[in-house]
Amino acid sequence: MGYDMYIANVPEGEDSGYFRLNIWGMSRYAQIMEQLGMIATDYPLAAWPEKPDCIDWEDVSAVRYPEDYEGDMPVKPEAVAYAKTIDEHRAWHPDPPFGIALHKFGTNDGWLVTPEEIAAALESYRTHSAEEVKALLGGNVDHWLKWIAYLERAQRQGGFRVH
Repeated sequence: MGYDMYIANVPEGEDSGYFRLNIWGMSRYAQIMEQLGMIATDYPLAAWPEKPDCIDWEDVSAVRYPEDYEGDMPVKPEAVAYAKTIDEHRAWHPDPPFGIALHKFGTNDGWLVTPEEIAAALESYRTHSAEEVKALLGGNVDHWLKWIAYLERAQRQGGFRVH
């Protein structure tokens, strides 16, 4: 298991905007980001939205992946509304954002890390010297710099989802 991250709005013709960290890598990067002030940790998170009784998860899947159903299943308005509520919940962050909300790196449930969160994280990151970052990484900065470049790109392209 790992964390597959996809940029939200990739222009046609560009690469997919994909970045992957395994469980250990995500844990390590989240710790380093927290030490650099890039992670938001002190905030109340609302409970997962409750699914209405009149729909089931298959109804929600029909909304999310219509190509898999090819008209075999009618789309229920309640399922459309619930899918929108889930999307809003997955995009929520403290207002104003003061880094990337830590819970978004806690599971691979499709959380949206927003451009605002990324901007706050990068702003904090840029207050640290290269030597300080290198020391936190134990000298291994190559993959980290790819991560920072990914965050910069994601900030310009609607954020990224964590799967």
